[in-house]
Amino acid sequence: MSENISVGSGITDFIHRLLYGSEDTRLRATWRVVIPVFAALVTYLGGRIVMRIAFQSVIGNGSRTSVVLQTLTPLILTATLMIASGLVALAVASRLDNRPLTSYGFAWSTQWVVDFLAGTIIGVSALICTVLYQVARGYATLRTDLTGVGVDSIPLGVLVVAALLVFSLSNNVFEEIVFRTIFIQNAAEGLVKRSVGKRTAVMLALVASTPIFGIWHLLGGGLSAVLTSLVGGFLFGTAYILSGQLSLPIGVHFGGVALLTLTQQPFSQNPELTLPSLFIVEIANISLAQSIEIWVVRAAVGIVLICAWVYYSAGEIAIAEEVRP
Repeated sequence: MSENISVGSGITDFIHRLLYGSEDTRLRATWRVVIPVFAALVTYLGGRIVMRIAFQSVIGNGSRTSVVLQTLTPLILTATLMIASGLVALAVASRLDNRPLTSYGFAWSTQWVVDFLAGTIIGVSALICTVLYQVARGYATLRTDLTGVGVDSIPLGVLVVAALLVFSLSNNVFEEIVFRTIFIQNAAEGLVKRSVGKRTAVMLALVASTPIFGIWHLLGGGLSAVLTSLVGGFLFGTAYILSGQLSLPIGVHFGGVALLTLTQQPFSQNPELTLPSLFIVEIANISLAQSIEIWVVRAAVGIVLICAWVYYSAGEIAIAEEVRP
């Protein structure tokens, strides 16, 4: 009997050590990352299943909604679902971390909005510089060509543009919540618990977040998407640790929508809906190494611009106090 009690106690102690640190009543940092991400994925995938069933039911019943609106509806619903999934991740993380929601990069203020706008400009500028670099290297051609959005009606065209931008932005917000603020904050805290210096812990957490962010994009484009997203993750993560808020990285990330505009990459095939543009970029069939090269250039330009903005707005370039454990 005593042996059974001893074994049971040993298993309980093992599970407790696995879940909790020796000096913290909260779950270990690893679980404080995994559980919010899992909750967000369950919310997103569950919502997608419900959306598919509901939307097929509407179409199957002979809905007279126009083809364009039928195409936009799932995009808008998906955008709403991504925001909801991000909020679920934040709520769970806040509960596990014992921290207010404002500590996750959402300290709303005029400066927050200004940083978002600055980030968007930085993202677009870095993208434009990258396109010019591709043209100079012979990887792409650039020509002037005024394009529309795929519809003739001006009111419907405005709705299309708004829906496509919201769809892109919602994806950016979701990824920045999960891979920047939740991951980097908790990973840095975990490293500090292991006697790593605070600034070093934040840098190591940033580096650790980049391959995870890359793997997240595995289904979106294979190895190329993984490696280029890894570089992109470092760019967006740099914006986060230097600003301490999600406004700047969300803006930098959102600025990348300019690439979809310039390449006229459609958000849907039937009908083919795109964002309007004055210029068209035609990218050649480049290799994996060249794709990484292009992203490194984009990240380098973006980081320089981020540092310039942070120095202008904060007076110094340093890891923000809000990010340090």
